[in-house]
Amino acid sequence: MKNRQAEKAVMKSRPQVRAISAALLLMGILFFFPVRGEALAGLEVSQSPLFHAASLPDVPLVSEERQHELFVEMREQFFSPWTQTEPRKATETLEWVFDRYGKGGIFGENLQPRPSSWVEEQRKASRIGAAGELNRFAVSVRQSSLRLMPTEEPAFFSPDLAGEGFPFDYLQNSLVHPGEPLFVSHLSEDGLRAWCDTSYASGWMNLHDLAFVDEKTVKYWMELPLAAVVSENTVFRWGEMSLFRAKTGALFPLVSRGITEHRVLVPFRGLDGHLVVKEVRASSEKVKPVPLPLTPWKLAVVAEEFTGELYGWGGYLGNRDCSAMTRDILLPFGIWLPRNSASQAGIGEVLSLENLSPAEKKDIIKSQGLPFLTLLGMPGHIMLYIGTCKGEPLVLHNMWGVRTERKGVEGRFVVGRCVLSTLDIGSDHPDHVPGRLLIDRLNRMAFPAAGHQ
Repeated sequence: MKNRQAEKAVMKSRPQVRAISAALLLMGILFFFPVRGEALAGLEVSQSPLFHAASLPDVPLVSEERQHELFVEMREQFFSPWTQTEPRKATETLEWVFDRYGKGGIFGENLQPRPSSWVEEQRKASRIGAAGELNRFAVSVRQSSLRLMPTEEPAFFSPDLAGEGFPFDYLQNSLVHPGEPLFVSHLSEDGLRAWCDTSYASGWMNLHDLAFVDEKTVKYWMELPLAAVVSENTVFRWGEMSLFRAKTGALFPLVSRGITEHRVLVPFRGLDGHLVVKEVRASSEKVKPVPLPLTPWKLAVVAEEFTGELYGWGGYLGNRDCSAMTRDILLPFGIWLPRNSASQAGIGEVLSLENLSPAEKKDIIKSQGLPFLTLLGMPGHIMLYIGTCKGEPLVLHNMWGVRTERKGVEGRFVVGRCVLSTLDIGSDHPDHVPGRLLIDRLNRMAFPAAGHQ
């Protein structure tokens, strides 16, 4: 009964929400994700960010001036590969990769140890000494991956260890959206992969997933406004030809605005490997000018796209991990975040939660946290605070699982998806590890819109 009343209140206060939003909201209120067929404490809340945003004042969370400053910073970061004159520590990074993963102890897709000959083959293919050989600008023309070795073959740590094996392929550095500015250092030995810098990560990209760009096109591209994809897996078409799918958070130059559709520039790889610019129409419901108004309701609408997405380490299989989720939620609002969780937890104003009890941490989060614009960090994980439910802080996060231990053997109770939960998730599991819940490990609060330290 309370759920139905809450839904009516949401729709009454938001008459602009279309029928499809109402259906999504209803599903969010009534649907709770099962985890391997079992209930888990901390997940017994509505999985709809819209539901939780309905009780918040829908007013800007920062001043217009501050959002403009954030947007200017975001643009500078986004286009930074096109201002480079040399690779960003390509040699050092590649040497680190082989020092870290090239000394044994890694396993292949058959869950057998990789031989040293495989590692040497990858080192030879990487042509480390050729770093900086090309030094060219490019742009991604479809969703792609940054790999730490020039291969699609995975490198797992022992699957016998808790939290290792699938999907933790440590060569998967990050997913790349179509339309990302790139700086190309050099090519692999077979010429099929390029070592690329994006604004947030580096790695080997499939050569056919990028197109080289001349300086004139770079200048034109950088001068235009930007539009962001706000609907998951939006298909971009040129005439009757489908070009690619783009996930929420992808950015493209905006040519013109319309009521029902906008015109944006999208990249296409020509036969000679160079960029061919296509001007396409995009639904104004799926692609919106950046920055979006920075209000709880607008943030919740974008966050709604992420709930239930399966976990993907480094963008493995096209899915997001924890830091990719937070990054892609905030990017359409003109807020740029670094790629990994440790860096995100240190951006903007940071409040330490070290040496506090779980109750003290919760009190600080509830009193000082800004719903939908506060990051909660711990070693190896980042979450977006979205408010409270029955006095408990709620977070949106893409998580792998809850730490368990049985007869001295560590394990994981796998969640493996993006969920809304309390910070005590898993506290009812008979094998959970005392002192290792999210609230216990939480050590920082970051306010990314409040300015940098």
